[in-house]
Parts: sequence; C-alpha cells; structure tokens
Amino acid sequence: MDRRDFIKLGAPMGAVPFLFNGMLVKAFNSTSWLPPEICEEVLSRIVVLIQMRGGNDGANTIIPISQYDLYANLRPDIRIRQNDFIPLDNTLASEDQIGLHPAMTGFKELYDRGDLNVIQSVAYTQPNLSHFKSTDLWLTGGDGTSPNYNLPSGWMARYLNYAYPDLAGNPSTAMPDPLGIQIGQRKPSLGFHSEEEHGTAINLAGQDPNGFFTLLNELGGIPPENIPSTEYGDQVQYVVDVIENANVYAERLADVFNAGNNSVTYPGTYLGNQLKTVAKLIDGGCKSKVYLVDISGFDTHVNQTEVGDSTIGEHANLLAQLSDAVLAFQDDLTALGYQDKVLTVTFSEFGRKAIQNDNNGTDHGNLAPMFVIGTSAKAGVTGTNIDFSTIDGQGRFLDPMQHDYRQVFTTVIQDWLGVDDDGIAVTRFQEYADQKLPIIDDASVVPEECYFSSVLPVELVFFRAEPENNERVSLTWRTSSETDSDYFEVLRSIDGINFEVLERQPAAGNSTSIINYYGMDYDPFPGTSFYQLKQVDLDGTEHFFNIERVDLFEEAKLKVYPNPVVYKVFFAVSSPEDGEATIQVYSIGGRLIAQQQQAVVAGFNKLEMVVSSFPAGNYIVQLELRSSLGKVTRLEEKLVKT
Repeated sequence: MDRRDFIKLGAPMGAVPFLFNGMLVKAFNSTSWLPPEICEEVLSRIVVLIQMRGGNDGANTIIPISQYDLYANLRPDIRIRQNDFIPLDNTLASEDQIGLHPAMTGFKELYDRGDLNVIQSVAYTQPNLSHFKSTDLWLTGGDGTSPNYNLPSGWMARYLNYAYPDLAGNPSTAMPDPLGIQIGQRKPSLGFHSEEEHGTAINLAGQDPNGFFTLLNELGGIPPENIPSTEYGDQVQYVVDVIENANVYAERLADVFNAGNNSVTYPGTYLGNQLKTVAKLIDGGCKSKVYLVDISGFDTHVNQTEVGDSTIGEHANLLAQLSDAVLAFQDDLTALGYQDKVLTVTFSEFGRKAIQNDNNGTDHGNLAPMFVIGTSAKAGVTGTNIDFSTIDGQGRFLDPMQHDYRQVFTTVIQDWLGVDDDGIAVTRFQEYADQKLPIIDDASVVPEECYFSSVLPVELVFFRAEPENNERVSLTWRTSSETDSDYFEVLRSIDGINFEVLERQPAAGNSTSIINYYGMDYDPFPGTSFYQLKQVDLDGTEHFFNIERVDLFEEAKLKVYPNPVVYKVFFAVSSPEDGEATIQVYSIGGRLIAQQQQAVVAGFNKLEMVVSSFPAGNYIVQLELRSSLGKVTRLEEKLVKT
C-alpha cells in the first residue's frame, strides 16, 4: 500500500486515527492541555457521544401512546402495533406516555433503573435535510441561519480548547492522553476540528494496539539532526514534532488499553465493540474527556420493516444494536466502578417524516429524540409527544421543535463537565446558557463553585461594535487587567466566518487598572457585517473574544470584493426591500462582458461571479435593484481584474 494511504499531514495536528482492538480510533489533540483547578470529582468525568448516522426514525423509536391512532393512520404498514411496543412509564402524564420499540429492551431496563432520559422533539432552527450538511451543523454547533451555517470549527474542539489550554498535542505527565478519542469512522469528525488545526490522519489496518507506534516509526525514519532556521525548516520541525507526539500517544494508549479490563460480555456488533474498547481504555486509566462512537444505517428509505411484521427489519436491528450495546456498556462501567463518571448521549442528524413512503420506509424529516444514559442521568422524559395531527403537504411535522440540540450539549458541558459561562460562550452556546434542560440528576449537577475557566492574560470587560449614522461603525473595548499583552486587532467579516484585519492597536502590556480602547470602521460593509476582537501576547499567543454583528440596511448599497480580483468576485448587496438584482459587468469601452440576475431579500445579500476568464484590466460593475413594487435603484462600482 502506498504511504499516502497511511498518513496525511495537514497543519497542525488534529485527529489521529488508528486501529485498537480491531476498531479504528482517532485521537483529538488541541493546542494545549492544563488541568483546571476544580472539584476533583468533576475532573474525572467523561462524556461518550453515540452518533446514529443516517437520520433515525423517532416515531418508531418512541411511539406516542396518547396519539396512537393518528400515528398508525400515517404509517399503516410500518407502525409498531399496540401489543408490540414496550410501555415506558405508566406514571407519566397521559400526553407524555410513550412506548419503546420492542427491540429496545435494554433501554427499558436502563429506564427502570433510573439511568435513562428521553428528550423529545429535538432539532435546530431552519433544519437542513442533507445528511452531510445537517451532520456538519450538529458537529459544529450550527443551524440553518446565515451566521451559524458554516462555522469553521467543531463545538467539541471549541469546548476542549477552552477547558484545557496549553498542553494538548504535547503529552505530559499532567495529561498523557488526547483530549478526545473518536472510534470507528475513518474520516476525522468535524466535531473535533479546530480553526487552527486541520486534521492529521494516520490509518492503520490491523489488530495490534502497538501497530500504530510501529507504523509511525516506519514512516518517520530517523529524524534529521540539523534542521535549518528557515520556513522550510519550521515545517520539517513541525512534522518531526507531530511524529514524536504521536509516538508518545500511541505508546500511552497501548499501555492503558492493555492495562484495562472488561467485566461483561458485549454483543459482537459494530457499536458493541466500540463501547467495549471505550470501557477498556477508561479502566486502563485513560484520562480523555470526550469519546465519539457511531452506528450507521438509519437512512431507512426502503425496507425499514419487514412486510407483514413491523417489529423486525433494518430499523429494529439497529435499535437492538444500540440498546443492547449501551446496556452492556453501562453494566461494564458499573462492574468496573466507573458508573458515576460516565455520561452517554445519542444524536442523529435529523428524524424522519410522520408518514411512511411507498417503499416500506420513511424519508427525511425534521424532529427526532435524543437519549441521555448513565447513573447521573435524570430518569424520565423531557418534553411531550410530537403533535401528529399537524403535518405539512410533504408529510413532515408542523409541530415546532421543543428542544434545540444545543440546549442538550450546553447542559452536558456545564452541568456535567463544569465549564463556566465564558466557556459556554467560546463554544458558541451562550444563547442556551439559560435554557438548559433537566437531564442531569440533581445530585450530579456541577455546583457553580466547581465551574472552571481558562485564565486569560487579558480580562476583557466588553467589546462593542455599534453603527453611527448608518455610515460607519464605532468599535470600543475595555480591559480590567492585562498581563504580557502585546497588541489588539479588530477583525471584520461579511459572513461571520472569514475574517480580515481591520485595524491594530498596541496593548498596555501589564496593567491592573481599567483601560478603554477606541476604533472606527469608516468604510463598513453594507448590510450585515461581523466584528471580532483578537488579542496577542508578547510571546505570540493569540486569544479571540466575542463576535459582534452590525446591520446597515437603510439604503441600497453595493460593495465589490476582493478588489482587485483573480478568480471569483463577490457582490455585497444591501437592499431596502425584496426584489430582483441584475449585475452587469462592462469593459471600460462599454462592452457588456457578463450579466446575471438573482432574487434578493430586504437586507444583506451575497452574490458571486467567476471572473477567471476575464482579461486583466479595469471593469465597471452596474447593479440594478428592482423592488417587488417596481422601484428601480442603480448603483455602480469599479472592478480590477489581475
């Protein structure tokens, strides 16, 4: 096999996958790891995330007993019959009564123990029904709205980077293990992807837990003794460091794996083997905080159930795998003595329609349940049954979501893992800090005095970006203390994702008093724009603070960027009302070079045009905005093609 099939080097180290116990494993390494000084019990807590790939059919997973007739009429062939489902809890209010799929006997046992919480009707704003995009949104902490649609990093990475700064990716006696471990999938999860670190993937086929270490030695060879002090030398040194650190991780994980034990018999399934590996790593002393495992196959468009018997079929097999594997995992943790340290959470990129299709299956829908499992889960059902009486013309639920998935993860990282409000904000979950869910047992909720935070060299009081006269944007920030602070940069973006430096200001260096800083954007983008404050230490360490949104919508505006342009040009169009935009590009001599039309909405619109085939030179861009009422506005800008 070609070496490229084994190792792919990006920059810097992100997720490192290899085979453990026959399972593909990836180790996530952030920029750092330094154990925070918090309550000892919270320090040892772990989260295991189970990704149900494909979009799980929630309606056949938890059957709405109170609306059974409506449910059955919408699914005449695939419904779970009344005498087949498992009634979960007859003490619940009638409108909350649900039945578990008959394959989920393990989950019923966990619920009866007090170790299972069912979260009803979970989704996000403006759901996307593409498997790939919706999965990305769940893993990045995004949704279908423009500011949250293309977040550049995973929410797990943002949380871990904040909670454990300064040592990850560089194994130490304080933290010898990676921040997070992904098992199963060959492709590194976007959830562990951070903005500064693009994944390094090392894939190994084999059963030997020491094989990863052996492979790295074979690939790396003897490190060069003399590395030049050049940009190339820096790159060589980086690769050497990555290999050395990966060697250390490989040896460490092999040691803890071999030191660990399993005390129960797991089902010999894909998910069962993954959870068996997780339990063995934990028992061997692995200190990683987040494990990500997965089970695929939930895209049940066809043959979700067997014809004539809805209790068996592809969906039943998957739910049995999930239920049986999780029960074995919980039993193993209990036998090993870790039952109070591990919380397990399931998620799927979306649910299925309320109606069945013509192929004995279901199509992509908008609402689905999540499950929280563990002795520290608050037993019960969070939310009520989805309303099956209101569906749209395509058979999807019109009932609004009851819970945003970010409420669940916010609750997990604060009430279970103990991150403070600043960490919630860095994870981009601040909107949900006061919308946490009662899914953690009261006795296990982290008290506020046990919250931990990253100690930053600058204590920022606020950063604000505010429009002035709809022509410029005032930028102000205040610090209450600074330590070894070199300078600040104000960053600007038109989409909230790709930022450019707007201005730089020197910092105070060291200060314990209030300092106010002022700036101004005299030529802001029309429509919506975003501003972020960045602070850089004397040693070059960078820190990013909150993002501020500014809207300038009162009049039609056109901004062309980048300008000059090489390949693709963007047109930022601010329209006072809905209508149609016509973009025309003319040569200086007046010849029409290109034209395109596009519907626009009131506010900010982003249009684009590929100009790579244009000859180098100067051009005129003309914008014609025609409102739905017939009002016409014309704007003009120059464009330089290089």
